[in-house]
Amino acid sequence: MSNEVFTDHYSVVLNRAPFEWSIDEGRLRFFGIPSALLWLNPSLLKILRPLADEIGIPLFRLLVAHSGSFGTAEDYHDVVLSLGSTFEEGLLAWGEVISTIGWGRLELPFCDVQRRKAIVRIRNPWELDMQRGQPVNWGCPFLQGKIIGLFTHAFGVPCWADEQNLVIDGEETSVEFHVYESNRTIESEIAVLREARERERQQRLLDEIAAKTLELQKANEERLRLQEEIIEMQARTVAELSTPLIPLNKRVLLMPLIGAFDSQRTQLTVDRLLHGVAEYRASVVILDITGVPIVDTHVASALMQAAQAVRLLGAEVVLTGIRPEVAQTLVGMGVSLQGIVTRGTLQSGIEYASGVQ
Repeated sequence: MSNEVFTDHYSVVLNRAPFEWSIDEGRLRFFGIPSALLWLNPSLLKILRPLADEIGIPLFRLLVAHSGSFGTAEDYHDVVLSLGSTFEEGLLAWGEVISTIGWGRLELPFCDVQRRKAIVRIRNPWELDMQRGQPVNWGCPFLQGKIIGLFTHAFGVPCWADEQNLVIDGEETSVEFHVYESNRTIESEIAVLREARERERQQRLLDEIAAKTLELQKANEERLRLQEEIIEMQARTVAELSTPLIPLNKRVLLMPLIGAFDSQRTQLTVDRLLHGVAEYRASVVILDITGVPIVDTHVASALMQAAQAVRLLGAEVVLTGIRPEVAQTLVGMGVSLQGIVTRGTLQSGIEYASGVQ
């Protein structure tokens, strides 16, 4: 029988970094803090890629860098200062710790605390390893946030870190951060970018509103044009219906005039009358004004205009439907009906025209 003893709790210290596993709890702790082990690709990549695509890489980078800067005060005071006699030694010791958890191998090619400048190189950073082979990459904003936070605490002034010399292809990946004193902060950069995105959004809205307004304006203009065409068509139809041209026989035309007259209708009446006389080769045209409610100067002038035009084509004009009050009006206005045959009723006018043929 075996005397082997099984346990559900394991712990180990690697590069001064403590790990604890509780199999029963299903937990991993790093420096006593609950942690989790995930594949870079596909697990982490599939979590982060949709966010980068949704909000855009510039804002995504700043938000990740901002998150990466959290906890750098503890990293600086509890790890960097405690593990090295100088800042450079402590930072490299912190690099040993992060290499243990797969963040990459930290190197410090240059550091001048007095001038507040440094170059930090990380070989095989987890962010670049995660993005290897991807068509679009966003670099190492998480590590950038860590470096900015650590050097801000170390130099005692706000610092910024430019991400340079990215190497993504090949067997080994690497990134460099050039650190220097700066008034730029991750928070201020996020604010500037958000303001720019908001201006762009508002401009897009304004452009969309302007385009929609122009579209509606054009649609309204087209609607008004169609409406005017319909009104004009209706007016022509009404005018034509109120000034019908009726052939009584091969040589006699009848045009009963109904309703009020204006300049447009007068011109239409003359045009229809002339075309009718020419088409039918009429010798007599009967103009019946029984349906004209008011005969004023304008109407009388229109009648004379129509009669004169018809006579120029060689046809005779017979004016019927002259009521007593209309006769008095014409006399009172001094209208001369010379050359026009007048009859009181349409029937008598038709009888006259029949005799002329």
